[in-house]
Parts: sequence; structure tokens; C-alpha cells
Amino acid sequence: MISTEARKTFRKPEKICNQKQIDRLFSEGKSIRSGMFRMHYLLTDAPEIPAVQLLIAVPKKKLRHAVTRNRMKRLIRESYRLHKQNVIEFFSLMNKHCDLAIVFTGQQCISQLETHAAINELLDRLIKTHEKNPQ
Repeated sequence: MISTEARKTFRKPEKICNQKQIDRLFSEGKSIRSGMFRMHYLLTDAPEIPAVQLLIAVPKKKLRHAVTRNRMKRLIRESYRLHKQNVIEFFSLMNKHCDLAIVFTGQQCISQLETHAAINELLDRLIKTHEKNPQ
């Protein structure tokens, strides 16, 4: 059987759904900015499966129409799905669990190419910061 990481899927276990987990991520986590996105992340020593879980947030204050909010969420989800493999492998090898929250901070919906570039940059920066000083 092929694992979900190799098939580039984004299934329910990879999503953060627990409110306590979300609150802890935003209160104790650190953040990185790239373009119109802000990524909050929180590392824990408990190795879990999956190694990385994600939350996507597009505030109603920034994008008023539900259609554009949903489109932006789809673009973020697709970008993460395509670029997540390196992050999952990195934290699996470190035996750590990482909770991620990607928050859109722009005022209007951006293109798919811009979204892919920004999300890829965020994920690369996350790996690079923890390669230098694994905590």
C-alpha cells in the first residue's frame, strides 16, 4: 500500500480539527511571513502520524465574499499538497510533530502561481530554520 505522502493527497488525519490544538498553536507557536501569507508553527517531541498537520485560515475581514475565500483556501490546499513531501520527510526523520497554520493576509485573491511560490517559500524557510538549530 502506498502512503498518503507518496500519493500527494491531503486527507482528514493531516488536518487540524481539535480546538485545543488550534489554540495552543496560535498561543505558543512561532510564525514566518512570506508575501501575503503568515505561517504559524508549533513543534512537539511526540512523534505522531502524520508528522505534520495543517490548518488553513482565510479571514472574512480580508476577503468578504465566500466565493473568493473558498477559492483562496483551495489554492492554498493545492499548493501545500504539492509541496508537503519535503516537510513531512524532514520532521519524520527528526521524530517530531509539527502543527502548521497558513493564514492569508492579502486584500484580494492572488493567482495560482503566486500562491505556489509563496507556500513553497514558507515551507522551505521552515525546514531551513530547523536544520540550523533543531530544538
